[in-house]
Amino acid sequence: MIRQIRHTKRSAAVAAAFAGAMALLLTTGAPSATAADVYTPAPPEPGTDIPTAEVNFGMRPYADNTFYVIAMKKGWFADAGITIGPEELGLKVTDTNVNALLLNGQLDISSQYCPLMLPTYKSANTLKCIAFTDNFLGTALLANPELGLKSFKEYIAEGMGFEEAITASLAPMNGKTLVGSPVLSKRPFEEAVSAFSGATWDLDLMDDAKSLVLAKAGRIDFVNPEGAPIVYTLMKAGWTNLIDVGDLYNYGPGGVDSPMQKLVTIVGIASNSNYINENQNTILRFLSVAWRTLAAVDEDPSLYELQAPYLNSVAGTDLDAKGVEETVAILHPYSSFEYNEKYYRDESSLLYYLNAWPAIIADWAEKGLLPADAVTAEQFVWGAAIWEQMKDYQAKSAAMIADLEGQSLDADKQALLDQAKQYFEWFNFLDAYRLATAASS
Repeated sequence: MIRQIRHTKRSAAVAAAFAGAMALLLTTGAPSATAADVYTPAPPEPGTDIPTAEVNFGMRPYADNTFYVIAMKKGWFADAGITIGPEELGLKVTDTNVNALLLNGQLDISSQYCPLMLPTYKSANTLKCIAFTDNFLGTALLANPELGLKSFKEYIAEGMGFEEAITASLAPMNGKTLVGSPVLSKRPFEEAVSAFSGATWDLDLMDDAKSLVLAKAGRIDFVNPEGAPIVYTLMKAGWTNLIDVGDLYNYGPGGVDSPMQKLVTIVGIASNSNYINENQNTILRFLSVAWRTLAAVDEDPSLYELQAPYLNSVAGTDLDAKGVEETVAILHPYSSFEYNEKYYRDESSLLYYLNAWPAIIADWAEKGLLPADAVTAEQFVWGAAIWEQMKDYQAKSAAMIADLEGQSLDADKQALLDQAKQYFEWFNFLDAYRLATAASS
């Protein structure tokens, strides 16, 4: 155990109204405004060859952070001209070292739960969230099956309302000990369910590997793990899911100023602005492989056979392909390229980045984890501008391909068109556009 603190009720933070200026607001203790605040798109490269690049890539030890192994083993990064480094399957990283590795340039890109980068804004403003890959629903308070407790969902099924159900399901935890992850991103969920239910508890912090051993041995009663594979493993072993973040999404109070906004948990991809604005097209190609992989596993879940051994080696789990598939479906459904519209365009959605991220940033600032007004949602979530750029390439290349297919082309032009269509199918809309343009000339 790392330490013990008393978890008490606290008022839910209300998100301040978002004022979207791309210049950083200068405040005492906040980083100065620089070019690092704005994503600058690059033009497509001339010619028809696919440029090559080596990308030092890190993966955190969770199911939704390691699906990239599938693309590595299938050669899909190579299709986009990318060689993964610094090792064959990238670099194994943890929540304790990934930010430092991104800041010092040892990593170019990493899987990441982006709120964990916010504390770096005390001294730097370079770490950015460049994509979202899945909605993480694996934040859950689990109870030892020997306790025979009923879940929030069961109380809801009996006809209880939200407040009555959450109070009843968490009452057995009052005054007890919850084993939680040291990762700070778990605290808002714990604080919210405590505030809603009126229950308080002692919080003991330990990493997933240790909590899993103790849970399997029946030595703890309540746990909130960090990783979805651990949540899935315990649920399969009969542990009761007292309440999870999905329950709050589905039944908690909604609206523009909903306290649920700061609880939005979306896993994604991170990079350093210095690297991004020098390698914009490499970023687009890298993300195209991520989107290609997510589409592929949705169509053919047997591909998880390529991921499972690696995941088990870094997460301490024992999952086969079916187990990884079920973990994804239950705890962190993936976000397709088209689904990203909900993050970046659907202003009515709880997941819309200009709804969720001002609330998340405000909550972390309220806790003293970053200076007030250190960063805005637009300055931090570069995924919006990057996705919009790829949507533009998608639309333009689709139009050119459709126009060319109605023409009689010579052999060279037809070959370029065929390549453009292939890259389009692989979500590499940048090179689809480049090749379609060449075929049109």
